[in-house]
Amino acid sequence: MTKRIVGFLVAMCLLVGMMAGGSAEKLWDAADFKSDKPSSEWKLALVPQYGPASWWVRGNEGTKQFAEDTGLNAFEASPVTQDVASQIQTVEDLIAQGVDAICICPIDPGSMESVFAEALEAGIVVITHEANTNCKNILYDIEAFSNEDFGAMTGEKIIETMGGEGTYATLVGQVTKASHMAWTEGAVNYIKENCPEIQLLNDEYPNGTSDDTYEGAYNAAKELLTKYPEIKLFRTCSSLEPTGVAKAIEELGLQGQVKIVGTGTPNDLRGLVEDGTMSYICTWDPAAACYAMLTLAQKILSGEPIEDGVDLKAEGWNEMHFFDEDQTALAGQGWLVIDKNNVNDYDF
Repeated sequence: MTKRIVGFLVAMCLLVGMMAGGSAEKLWDAADFKSDKPSSEWKLALVPQYGPASWWVRGNEGTKQFAEDTGLNAFEASPVTQDVASQIQTVEDLIAQGVDAICICPIDPGSMESVFAEALEAGIVVITHEANTNCKNILYDIEAFSNEDFGAMTGEKIIETMGGEGTYATLVGQVTKASHMAWTEGAVNYIKENCPEIQLLNDEYPNGTSDDTYEGAYNAAKELLTKYPEIKLFRTCSSLEPTGVAKAIEELGLQGQVKIVGTGTPNDLRGLVEDGTMSYICTWDPAAACYAMLTLAQKILSGEPIEDGVDLKAEGWNEMHFFDEDQTALAGQGWLVIDKNNVNDYDF
């Protein structure tokens, strides 16, 4: 019985134990995934949540740049639709193709555990982004930053935008998105501790979900603004939410009265920043994230030990530090804060 098969059986036993209330443990050892093939034969797949979305179009630029810089066969493999089933099918297809690494931003980390275990058992490196510590059948998860710190930073920008008073609402793409929920929690906690005069709508979060679509954000925001006219700001998480929220604000004649602080790409949101609807874009560069994931996969396949402080060769990802007990999750210092003073400095 090979070491990886033993690892797979141990992983399944431990996963069952965790589901029954047991403690989390590191299930897989990256040292076991050193490739015995020449690097010219490696196939490294980058799986976005949905390739046609502007966020991931930018992400694919990082994948292409990595391939150009290293000469390795790195490519994007996008799900056909933006849903968990399609993303699982994409991973299953890559397993069948015999790729050497799968770098993925999972839509619902928990739903991917089984297929990730299948990939690892087949000897495939699995790296996640935006899964935080919610996946156990991976080698590493990498983040542009600590989700708690990023959330706190957005909370600070919300306080600044609202002038220290008023009511705000929160939107996430899906409640299963670990990163969206963690950012929101970080913002909520920061505001409660530093400016209790600002009220979270209904003292609960999230106040709505967008399903990661413009239409979903528009519908959620319009419904909330109609029912709760006291809302003065939306904190958004999905890159497609600000434009949907802005449309609802415009239709209800609330321009200049309701603001947005959220995540997205400056090219998509430049107009909202320039007209004052969006006070801050709090984000990171998805191209850097993809480049960093692929660099980490390359290091593992090459047999390099992954240590605290590892350099993943992308700006803001040059010094990655573990932030979990089993040393599976790594965070950098890659966030960007964009407002009307610097929005034209960025082109993505």
